[in-house]
Amino acid sequence: MGGWSVKLCLKLPEPPTLTLYRAANPEATWDEMRDDPFHGGQKAARDVKRTLIRGQRCLCAFCECRLAEDCSDAAIDTRSSHQRVEHFHPKADTNRPPNWNLHWPNLWAVCLGGTTSPNNPKRNLHCDAHKDRQITCGALPSSPEGWILSPDQVPAFPSLFGFAPDGTPEPHSANCAAFTVTNNHYSTTAKLVEETIVHLNLGNFDLNERRRIAKARLQKRIESDRKLSPGAPAASVMLTLARRLFASDPASPWNEFFTLIRFQMGDVAEQHLLAIQFKG
Repeated sequence: MGGWSVKLCLKLPEPPTLTLYRAANPEATWDEMRDDPFHGGQKAARDVKRTLIRGQRCLCAFCECRLAEDCSDAAIDTRSSHQRVEHFHPKADTNRPPNWNLHWPNLWAVCLGGTTSPNNPKRNLHCDAHKDRQITCGALPSSPEGWILSPDQVPAFPSLFGFAPDGTPEPHSANCAAFTVTNNHYSTTAKLVEETIVHLNLGNFDLNERRRIAKARLQKRIESDRKLSPGAPAASVMLTLARRLFASDPASPWNEFFTLIRFQMGDVAEQHLLAIQFKG
């Protein structure tokens, strides 16, 4: 499967409020728009976050943690302090066009990246918080395109990510060998996936522990479903579960750690995701 763990993220159409604000204020920064109470900036920023989260079906574009309980405006707004808008290409870049601050393809919804963790925050930083730190210290180029995967570069099929037994994401060697990523600065797709994991710190202890719990819960659910259908073929039970876990309704949130679940479910998940024409 493909999440960040990394999964492909669907991008909905740009909110009209952002289009109008950018047309009237083409040089505005993200902070200026977000804090502008007079020209529709605050509404545009709110619409941007809501639209991104709905498109991503409530998951962080990088680590796949849950950003909202469902895709309604009310649910998204309730957890507003746990979400933010990420600029994949740093918004500080003034080499324009485009204005990276307000460029719709450059915007993604993410979690807070461990910045609120009370335990050794540098170790726990991940997602955009770790990416920004990597750029600041020179470990990652200021233009990260081609050095790490952006959420819209991850293919729906095949999944480029697998998982070690402890929950650490890693390149799926066979799938990476069969897929070429455009504008890749490394010699292989596997190396690009590996560097993405490193620069986003997706294998940190806290995320791995949460994935371990998610994996254990999935295994218990599989065992429970098998006991409830003692005469049914195992493949049939797994496919029924896959249909529940990966709903085709675009208004339904994906399960947290989508890619881990996809990986654990194996071919059954791939069969179902193909059937529903999964696109992110």
